[in-house]
Amino acid sequence: MIKKNLIELAIRSLKKYDTERGLIYTKSDDTYDSISRRKLFSDILTVFDYLKNYGIKPDDKIAIISENRTEWIICDFASMLLRSVTVPIYTTLSSESIKYILKDSAAKICIVSNNLYLDKVLSIESELHDLKMIVTFSDTDRQAMIPIMNIKKILSDGKERNLKEVLHRLEQISGNINENDLLTIIYTSGTTGVPKGVMLSHKNVYSNVLSISKVLPVGEDDLFLSYLPYSHIYERTAGYYFPFFVGAKIYYAQSIDTIGLQMAEVKPTVVITVPRLLDKIYNKLIKNYEEMPASIKKKILGWAINVAKSNWNNKDTFKWKLANKLVYTKIREKTGGRLRLFVSGGGALNKRIGEFFEGIGILTLEGYGMTEASPVISVNRAEKNKYGTVGTPLEGVSVKIADDGEILVKGDLVMKGYFNNKEETDNTIVNGWLHTGDIGEKDEDGYIRITDRKKSLFKSSGGKYIAPAHIEEIILQLSYVDQVLVIGNNRMYVTALIVPEITALKDVARNMCANVETESELFQCEAILKKITSDLNEVQKDLAPHEKVRKFTLLEQPFTIERGELTPTLKIKRKVVEEKFSNLIEKMYLKV
Repeated sequence: MIKKNLIELAIRSLKKYDTERGLIYTKSDDTYDSISRRKLFSDILTVFDYLKNYGIKPDDKIAIISENRTEWIICDFASMLLRSVTVPIYTTLSSESIKYILKDSAAKICIVSNNLYLDKVLSIESELHDLKMIVTFSDTDRQAMIPIMNIKKILSDGKERNLKEVLHRLEQISGNINENDLLTIIYTSGTTGVPKGVMLSHKNVYSNVLSISKVLPVGEDDLFLSYLPYSHIYERTAGYYFPFFVGAKIYYAQSIDTIGLQMAEVKPTVVITVPRLLDKIYNKLIKNYEEMPASIKKKILGWAINVAKSNWNNKDTFKWKLANKLVYTKIREKTGGRLRLFVSGGGALNKRIGEFFEGIGILTLEGYGMTEASPVISVNRAEKNKYGTVGTPLEGVSVKIADDGEILVKGDLVMKGYFNNKEETDNTIVNGWLHTGDIGEKDEDGYIRITDRKKSLFKSSGGKYIAPAHIEEIILQLSYVDQVLVIGNNRMYVTALIVPEITALKDVARNMCANVETESELFQCEAILKKITSDLNEVQKDLAPHEKVRKFTLLEQPFTIERGELTPTLKIKRKVVEEKFSNLIEKMYLKV
């Protein structure tokens, strides 16, 4: 009988791939330091032995507050070997939010990467009665009531193991790990409500990794550039476990802001991403084109951009091949020249941007998932890619549309439930079907199209149902709109909070010859506001009258994760933003 646990997948990878080749790469100064698969698991066993001797038992909770790094992986696998449960925590969370998670999960150990996160934990230490030890990745002089241990010390006291020793130990331990053992509890930072602890088992994630590997064309020659946090199950499954078990290399981006530079350095072949990154790359290219002085070079670039949009699925034409030779190869060179696959999730991908990237020779596959589903439910296929959809379900995943349009999911990927929350679990999983909260439909080929969140749908005071996500996607087509939130629940008409892309908005002002000297004046300039109103009317022309945004307010500051307005995958937390900007929203509904 096949053991459905991640240690079993690790054993298979150790037997199949070159164990001395670099596996994980981290940038240090101007070079990338690597660790091999064999060395990594030797270190994992050292940390496992230490924690076991310390008294950590099966089902004990181990919290991790860290950016993506090799030590994250070491602690994650050590936890699996202990049959304990990792509780990843976003580094951007406040001390209060961290306290809620540590107390709710009754974490015995909290692992932090640096003194900043250590200080957050120490500020609430007196309230964490279950916490027995803190492990840090960096040197510290902090004092605490409980022991603080440095992972460097733990690893330095361990021994170097050869491949035979590593495999022997892993095979011994793997036999004791059950597929239904709890692997991790991930506290969702959803767009509404209090965080819920999603319980995922070995079988949940194991099944998802195997199903992904059957549809994404990735292997040991591939190189991933990872920038999304492991605290989110999307990157953890698709950008860490998946490449890890199919033999690919993983390079860490230092931040989303360094990705452009690091693409050129690393030359990745695959990037797991959210739509926001693709939007930024596309908008930067278009902006560069618009700012070019009139010349033959500009004409060629403009022509090539149009060819990419119109011939994205037909690369056999002479004009596409010419555009590829003259333009697309140069664009791809800026990404390192080897990038062939973006996998986009965590939010809706703009159809025209997806088609554009495929049009310049970078396949972009949009998928759909949620934390409660480990997370990938469906994804487009390389052989039949339909932009505007999230593809078809993975192997072993059943999807049906309920009478009210809600997407329901069943299969080994569905979570065990919410930690300490039976009522929510029973409301979410009914007769084995996971109620996703997403509204969608299937086309004639079984491809899924997401139309909105069930909780996001609102009704106007006139009784008309409105799907804000669809309206927001339309407004985001305007090049100077960076973020938008549509409002209108129980209101007479629809309004919007719009965060402009400042540089693009300045370009609008310049092209209009508007008399604007400061950024603040951009937001009050009547000519600019009239221009935006006109553009909104144009892009919304196909919407029903009750769906159209009639008033808007420009915000000078973007929504951020740090202020609690965005989730870690950059989705706007509707409830938080509506409460924070309630005064501005009410002004849009005052009678004039």
